[in-house]
Amino acid sequence: MRPARRLRAGLTLVAMFLWDLLVASLAVARIVLSPRIRTAPAIIRVETDLQRPWAVALFAYFMSLTPGSTCLHVSEDQHSLYVHVLNTADAATTIARFKRIYERWIMELER
Repeated sequence: MRPARRLRAGLTLVAMFLWDLLVASLAVARIVLSPRIRTAPAIIRVETDLQRPWAVALFAYFMSLTPGSTCLHVSEDQHSLYVHVLNTADAATTIARFKRIYERWIMELER
């Protein structure tokens, strides 16, 4: 892979993380400051197509660093990550968001 492509993927990944960090922090603050806490916590399984151990670890770290979510476990085959989310109305939408924000750009770094 060309260095310019990796640089673009890395910078985009960092920018996406910072944006997600801001949005998730505001969402968690809204939940905490609300007079009535209404959350829909869940443990979801996120299937990943990442191949290298460092890429799977990076995916888990980014999900854990985002307020409102924590990676609990990575399967032995490293293709499933179990993530606790503080609030989700739809697990499939949450999984798709994680994959769009993080996995996509990590895959670019992995190539």
